[in-house]
Amino acid sequence: MFGPLLIVLLQIQLHFITALFTVDVLQPRYSAEHGSNVTMGCRFPVRDPFNLTALSILWQKKHSEGHDIKEVYKLSKGQENLRQQHTDYRGRASLLLEELKMGYSMLHINNVKVTDAGIYVCLVHDEGVDFKYINLDVEARYKIINFQERKEEEDLILTCQSEGYPLAEVSWHNENANLSTSAVTTYQLTDDGLFSITSTLRVKSFINGNYSCVFWNRELNEKTSAHGPSLEHGFTNHSVMRTKPFTNWRTQKDKRRRTNKLSREEDMNLQTKNLNASTVTD
Repeated sequence: MFGPLLIVLLQIQLHFITALFTVDVLQPRYSAEHGSNVTMGCRFPVRDPFNLTALSILWQKKHSEGHDIKEVYKLSKGQENLRQQHTDYRGRASLLLEELKMGYSMLHINNVKVTDAGIYVCLVHDEGVDFKYINLDVEARYKIINFQERKEEEDLILTCQSEGYPLAEVSWHNENANLSTSAVTTYQLTDDGLFSITSTLRVKSFINGNYSCVFWNRELNEKTSAHGPSLEHGFTNHSVMRTKPFTNWRTQKDKRRRTNKLSREEDMNLQTKNLNASTVTD
C-alpha cells in the first residue's frame, strides 16, 4: 500500500533537487581580440563528495540568426567526448578540468577568430540540469596600413591596404582637403572572417601635398591613419593608432548584435536531448 505513495514522494524529491540545481554565468559578455585567447565560464552546485563520473558538461555555439548549433566541447560522465566537436573548434577549444571540482565550467579557446563571435550555451548535468547563455564579441583592429605609391605617366597612384573587423570606412586627405570622392575602395573577406580593404587614389604628380588615408571603424569609434611627407620628397609608411584603452575581457552593454533567441523551454529541451543522446551512446 506504500508503493504508489513512495513513488510520488521520490518524484517530488527529484523535482526539488532539479529546481535547486542552478547554473550561473561568471559574466554575461566577453570581448576578445582576433588572434588572442579567451576563457569563458559558468558555475554550478557541487555535490559533496565531488563525483566526476556523474558530471556531464556541454558547450555549444548558437547561430545568431537561426537554430544552427555548433558543438564546441563535451564532457560525458566525466570523460572528454570530442567525436561531434565542430571542425571550427578542433585543437582550439578545451575545458579547464581542474576547475570542475570547485564548481566552474571554464571553456578556453585559443587563437580567437572573428567567426567565433556569437552566443554560447553552457549546460551542466549533474544532480539536475540547467544552462545559461554567454555572449562573445571579437574585434580586429586595423593596426597596420600598407601605404604604397607608384607612378603612371603624369599621375601618382596611392594605395592603402589593411585588414580588420568590423568593416571600416576609408577617407583620403591632403592637408585640410577631403579627397575621398576621388578614391576607389574595395574589400573582400579573408578565410579568418576579416575584411581586407584596399583603397586607391590617383593624383597628379606635380601637385605637392601631405596625403593621408584614414581607416575609421565606426562600430569601435576608432581611427587608424597612414601618411607621408610632401610628394616631392616621397612617401614613407607610417601608422598611427587613435583609440580608447582596450581591455580583453571587458563586459559591455549589449549595444550590438541583437539576436533572435529560442524560448528557454525549447533550448532546455534541445540542449538536454543532445547531451542525453551522447551520454546514452557513449
